[in-house]
Parts: sequence; C-alpha cells; structure tokens
Amino acid sequence: MRAIIRVGMLVPWLVLGLVAPVQSVETLAPAVFLVAKPELQDPNFAQSVVLVVFPKDAGPVGVILNRPVPLTLKDAFPDEPRLKGRNDQLYFGGPVRVTSLMFLLRRAAAPESAFPVVDDLYLSGDGGLLDETLSHSDGEVQRFFLGYAGWATQQLDFEIAEGGWYVVPADLQTVLKGDPKTMWRNLLLRATAVKT
Repeated sequence: MRAIIRVGMLVPWLVLGLVAPVQSVETLAPAVFLVAKPELQDPNFAQSVVLVVFPKDAGPVGVILNRPVPLTLKDAFPDEPRLKGRNDQLYFGGPVRVTSLMFLLRRAAAPESAFPVVDDLYLSGDGGLLDETLSHSDGEVQRFFLGYAGWATQQLDFEIAEGGWYVVPADLQTVLKGDPKTMWRNLLLRATAVKT
C-alpha cells in the first residue's frame, strides 16, 4: 500500500509536465540493449536488459525492460481521471529518479521531445507529450517505467570495458513482444553466440 501512496502523490508532476526531462532528440548512435553479464552483482541491474539511447548532448539514458512492478498505471495514479481505465503494467526503469515516469511510444512522425529508439518507437519522459498521447485512444504508449538508468558520458564505456555488460543491437520485436521472464536469458544467449 505504501508504494501506491508514494507513487500516487506524483499525479501533480504528471499533470504539470515535470517528469524526467528529455534534453535532446538527437542521438549519436543507434539504440542498444545492455545485457547484464551473469557476474554483474549490482542489485539494480543484475539479470537486467536495459534499452539505451545515446543523446547528443548528455550521457546515455535507458530503461530496464524486464522488471515489471506489481502496479498498473491506474493504481499508481489513482487520482488522475485520464488514467482510470489504464491497466498498463508499470516497470522499474532504473534507479535514477524513481518517482519520475518514462514511457515508450509509437508515432509515425517523430515527436519533438522524445529520443528515437527503433523504427517508429520513441522514448520520452515529457509530461506534455504524455498528456497529449493519453488524450488519444489509439494506444500509442507501449510501456511505462518508474525511473530510468543514466550514465555520465564515459561511465558506460568504462562499465562495458570492465566486463559488466554485453552490448546487443536493439530490435523492435524484443522491445514490444519480449517476455520479461525470459528476455535476459534469450538476449544473453544471443550475446554469447555472437562472441563465440
């Protein structure tokens, strides 16, 4: 019950557009999956798959794809009328700003305040874009995350060089259809098959 109350207090932030900021829509490299190596013991990232984008003007940003939490969007924001009918599963996106809401959405045209991921999929934390998207009933939002993962400019390179992560190209099928229960093992197999 505490988790619901704590997250439920975020509603004014959502309405005012004060969720995790997006600094730029330009990226330096294609999105990737970071697949935690079995040796990675950090409890935030052990056995995780992180979808990462590379903003032009900041360090890498990502969301953990395989950590559902026992809340739906309407449970987390019980006082927000537009979310009353939203049974979307929430995911733990990462340890940074766990009171912020990030989301993946699909759009034919690139939104101004979102990072390109793969094809017509974008990652954002912009409250205005979320409000606009939720006001339509076409189901553009694909997944919601509490918090996100972020690295200083060279920090992720160091973690990869130290052997914490496998890097695998991101693909739309895995992001949208991958089962969180098997995603890490499946991508681990894909990563190690490439390495051998």
